This record gives sequence, structure tokens and C-alpha cells, in this order.
Amino acid sequence: MCRVFILFFLFPLASPGRVLAQVDPSTQNYCYCQEASSLQKAKQLDSASLQVLEIGKQMALITKTIILGSCWDFVNEVFNRAGVSAFKQTIFKSKKAGPYADARLVQPGDWIYHVNHNSNGVDHSAIFVCWKDYTKREAVTLSYAGRNRNVPGRYGVYNLRSIFAIFRPQSAKKDAPEKVKGK
Repeated sequence: MCRVFILFFLFPLASPGRVLAQVDPSTQNYCYCQEASSLQKAKQLDSASLQVLEIGKQMALITKTIILGSCWDFVNEVFNRAGVSAFKQTIFKSKKAGPYADARLVQPGDWIYHVNHNSNGVDHSAIFVCWKDYTKREAVTLSYAGRNRNVPGRYGVYNLRSIFAIFRPQSAKKDAPEKVKGK
């Protein structure tokens, strides 16, 4: 029951009959809900986080948008298109060498900087999607390979034991005073 919710919550199909290989439960990148509290967290996501996840999914799987540059450029573009670039809350910030964030701080839709243990320990920007195996700190993220490769972003499994920054998208503040031209 939980797996089905996460599948459609994070990755609703674009059209009937369309099969998205990266969300097939038999693939390594499928998001598994680890416990009931994960389901509850997903239901409580801020609309800004949901928008980031939706725009990222559209760019990676539906339109296959290519953003040449680095992993940072891709994540930044997702946040721009989601309308939340100017509205990020710093949840945790350190240096690549540490100290590292408590894994409990991360939520779906967060922009994270982490040490990419899959690629010689380089730093990497990604959008956190879900924990695949929380105890092993394996998570599904959305990111771009970087190095100006001519490929769209993609979902992948990464070891997130070394997260050194977490930025959470926030909705535009509705109670902020409007700026009046000429003043």
C-alpha cells in the first residue's frame, strides 16, 4: 500500500499506458517507503517541495530537458522553474570535509550537497527524493551527471552519509509587503 502511494505521489504517469522505466518497482531506482512515518511526511510536504519534485520529474522523464553545465546548474534550473530559487531555507550548511548533517533533517524536494561516494568522493548537488534504505543511508535523488554532458537529469541511488548542505524550497511569502513602484 505504501509503495503504491509513493509511486504515484512522486511520479504520476504522464499519460495512460506510458511506462517510465525509472519508476518501475523492479528497477534499482524505485522509491520504497521504509515506514509509516515516511508516508505521513510525504502527505505533509510544503507545496514548494511538491513543485520542485514535479518540475524535476517533468524535466528528467517527460521532456528530457538538457541543462548543460554542472550538477549545480541542473538543480538550480529546477528550482528556478519551480519558482523557488529566491525562497530557500538553509537547513544545514557545513564544508565538504564535514561535519555532516543528521540524515533525519532531509525531506523530499530538498536541494542537497553531498560527497558523491559513487564517483571518487567529488561534491555533488542533487534533489532528495526518498530513502531507499535509511539504515544504509542509500537514497534516491534527482540530479545531472555534469561535465556538460548532453543528457537529461535522472534518478539515481546515492549513499548520503556525507551531506554537507541542505536547502529547503519555501513558498513565496504571501504576507510580505508588496513593493510599490517609485518608492
